[in-house]
Parts: sequence; C-alpha cells; structure tokens
Amino acid sequence: MIGLLYKDFYTLRQYGKTMLFMLVLFAVISAGLDNPATFYEGFIILMSMMMTITSFSYDALAKWDRYALSMPVARKEIVAEKYLLSLILCFAAAILSYLVSTVVLQFSPVEGFGMMAHLYVTAAIICAALFFAGILLPLIFQFGVEKSRIFLVAIFAVPTAAVIALDKIGMSLPSEAALFSFVKLLPFGMVLFYLLSYLISVRIYSSKEI
Repeated sequence: MIGLLYKDFYTLRQYGKTMLFMLVLFAVISAGLDNPATFYEGFIILMSMMMTITSFSYDALAKWDRYALSMPVARKEIVAEKYLLSLILCFAAAILSYLVSTVVLQFSPVEGFGMMAHLYVTAAIICAALFFAGILLPLIFQFGVEKSRIFLVAIFAVPTAAVIALDKIGMSLPSEAALFSFVKLLPFGMVLFYLLSYLISVRIYSSKEI
C-alpha cells in the first residue's frame, strides 16, 4: 500500500507544483471577493480531487494495471490505495487552503463569518469533494478515466442545474441554523457513503479483465 502511494505521489509531483502555484494565485484573486474563504477553499479542495483523476490517467498511459497485477498485490489494495490517495489529497488541500484563507480573511474580513462558520464551510466543502469522488471513482474503475470525464461534467452540472431550478421556482433556501445542523451530521453520512463507494469499486475491479 505504501509503495502504491509513493508511486502516485512521485508521478503527481509536477502537478503538485502547479497546485502550489494555484494556491498562491487564487489567494490573491479571492481577496477581492465578498467571501474569499468559501471560493478559495472550494476551488482548491475540488482541484485536489482532480489530482486523483490525473493519477488514473498516468496509470493508463503507462499500462500500470497490467504490471501491478503481475505482482503480489491484491486488487482490493489497488482500489483502497486510490481511495486513500483521494482522502490524503483532499484533507491536505483542506488544511492548506483553510490556513491561507484564514490569513486572507484577516485582510478582507467578512461580517458574521467567524471561526465556527469557517470550519462548517470547510467541512461542507470536504464532504462535497468526497461525494463527487465517491461517485466518480467506481465509474473510473468501470469505464476508464477518459470515458468517465463525461460523467464528471454531469456530476458537477446536475447539482448546479438543480439549485438554479429551485431558485427559479422561488423555493426558499434552508435557514442558516438548519444548514449548520445538516453540516454537523454530514460527515457521518459521508463516511458510510465513501465506504459503500469503495466496496462497489472493489467489486467492479475484482471482476474486470485487464
């Protein structure tokens, strides 16, 4: 497992440099927005999920799966490593973006947006990123990374379209208190969802011919 993680981090090292550049760039850009923390953290954390997808692209180019399965590595370990990679990247991006956005907020404070609200927003964004990853990873294991890019567009487009549609018909958004209560319960549901996604991916990859 450690060796598989090391392989992915090694192949993603150049992409990581790009991420660090974007970390600084969007910290500057977001400083002029109404709520820089929400935009900045959302962008960086979702971009970290793209790094997991990029690791699949590198594997496909190198025909890594065929080589990996010739070694004493169980298929469920290969699947587990990708899920662990996505978790590590997501939380690393969350910590970095939270710290940077906290500094940005010192220069561009948002009224009524204190530490607790900031933490709730960060938790919600992490859960959203893992939700997208939990849907996309089984699709990648089933269809491959290139075909799954189509699903990636749909995963982002459908919730956006739903929010716009609800706004058009005049449906009011939940109160702030209701949203905070939902965010408190969200991590527990996300753990179960991510575990279910992992089990589905294991089943798909275990029966797949490479």
